Amino acid sequence: MPTVVFLDLDNTFWTEEGVPDSALEAIRKAQARGHRVFSNTGRSRGECRELLRYGLDGRCYAAGAEVFFGTRKLVDEPLGVDMSHAMMAALDVGQGILIAEGGDRCFVRAYDQTYLRYLRELMAKANDPFIDHPDTSCMTEADHAQIYKYSLFVEGGVPEEVKAGVPEGYVPTTMGDATEFTNRHISKATALNTVRSALQEIDGVAYQTMALGDSGNDLPMLRMADVSVCMGNGTDEAKAVADFVTKPIDEDGLYCAFEHFGLI
Repeated sequence: MPTVVFLDLDNTFWTEEGVPDSALEAIRKAQARGHRVFSNTGRSRGECRELLRYGLDGRCYAAGAEVFFGTRKLVDEPLGVDMSHAMMAALDVGQGILIAEGGDRCFVRAYDQTYLRYLRELMAKANDPFIDHPDTSCMTEADHAQIYKYSLFVEGGVPEEVKAGVPEGYVPTTMGDATEFTNRHISKATALNTVRSALQEIDGVAYQTMALGDSGNDLPMLRMADVSVCMGNGTDEAKAVADFVTKPIDEDGLYCAFEHFGLI
């Protein structure tokens, strides 16, 4: 049975140093054997490095709110103008770094300039556009219309009262200093199911699903997939729900996982 693989990006597919050569080799070999490979990230499209260069079969962005198979869009669920305004009002609390994540453009409001400089210097090493965006004061109604999610970074963690203050129907997922806020009905798991159903209809065959991740926002797809893999550099929580813990990303972890499960 062919497999459709879903890859988290940060610390699963790439690091600040880039994408390991062994990861690209594993993907090419798996595709040559009839398997499909998709990214599945919490980042919005506007918050990503360019993914098309890597030859993936598809891309799932914003924790499942925007999904592509090739150039065909399978899911398109932006917040909407009114909800984008409401989320910004709830999260623009004078702390840390707030990011409005869009498909075409992203915007940032930084109260912690020291933390902002640190993150920008870190990401610049990998030519990553992360938080290198205009201020949220520049946003037009058209900009609000293409926002898929909001993220808030606070050193030491986002306060619980801030998480609790977002509009009903939107939930926080915390990963260290960062918390992302998404529609409770959309996740990396819903993206996985949408892609599996679409591929079965398009290709006329049933696919096994395999998910690889390393942290909190990967848990829905790790639990949903037929086969789940946590990177060796992943969190204890992610390791606990995975069927297999592979080597760390910088020790050919992705290649090891593909080899272990017979995809290559």
